[in-house]
Amino acid sequence: MVAVLIIMIALMIVQAALIVHTRNTLVDAAVQGARHASLVGSSPQDGAERTERLIDERFAGGLDAEATAVQDPDGVIRVRVSATLPLVGLFGPNAAMTVQGRAIDEASW
Repeated sequence: MVAVLIIMIALMIVQAALIVHTRNTLVDAAVQGARHASLVGSSPQDGAERTERLIDERFAGGLDAEATAVQDPDGVIRVRVSATLPLVGLFGPNAAMTVQGRAIDEASW
């Protein structure tokens, strides 16, 4: 009975670590995509494509993620990533995660 409890706690810790790692990786990809889109000669769509490419490389295509990018009137480019949370075993949160990265467009300076 104690062994089952210890295994459940260990799986919850692994699940939490996987969620935090996924979130941090998605935020990094969104920030890099926004930075790419902010360069002179690039469009917000270029940033969204770069973000999705980075996510596919880092998760080997195993994460269902979608990136969108928009440019605000004040020159800030926002890349938003929506993805489903990865699961360890059969239990875990059945939810989606949304993160975003921002960068100032170099042409708006």
